[in-house]
This record gives sequence, C-alpha cells and structure tokens, in this order.
Amino acid sequence: MAHAKPEHLKDLNILLSDIRKNSFLKEKSLGCFYFKSKSVLHFHIKAERLYAHVYDGQDWVEVDLKVPLAANEQKRLGKDILELIK
Repeated sequence: MAHAKPEHLKDLNILLSDIRKNSFLKEKSLGCFYFKSKSVLHFHIKAERLYAHVYDGQDWVEVDLKVPLAANEQKRLGKDILELIK
C-alpha cells in the first residue's frame, strides 16, 4: 500500500491545516504526522481510494476519505482524527 502523494492530498487543505495547528504533532513530511518519535497519522492510496491511517494508541484505524470533501466535512474529520490520536 503506497503513501499518498501531494497531488492526492491537494483537496484536503482544511483538514491538514487543522491537524497542523496541534502542537503535539509534528509533520515530518507532507501528510505524515508523528507524536514524539511514533508515527500516528499518514495517508494512503490504494485502488484509487484515499484513506488515512490513524494510530489510536493500540492499533491502526483506517478512515476512508471520499474526496472531494466539503470544508465542514474536513473540519469534522479533523476533530475525529485528533480524538483518535489523543
């Protein structure tokens, strides 16, 4: 399963911006977020399907992203993802 490329993430600006606002996460490369040294969020593309992999402290949760997402959907999804990570 391949990591999503920048062109796959271009329609998720609001989602990524909201996640970047959290000081406890560090974005080491586009769309790859870490807490301390542990990967906790990144994006994949498989068979033209975009999804986020979110580490909830015990296991990886797959969040399907049906792009394009409206601004309010990206905001809600950002909150949901951050809740999984905390």
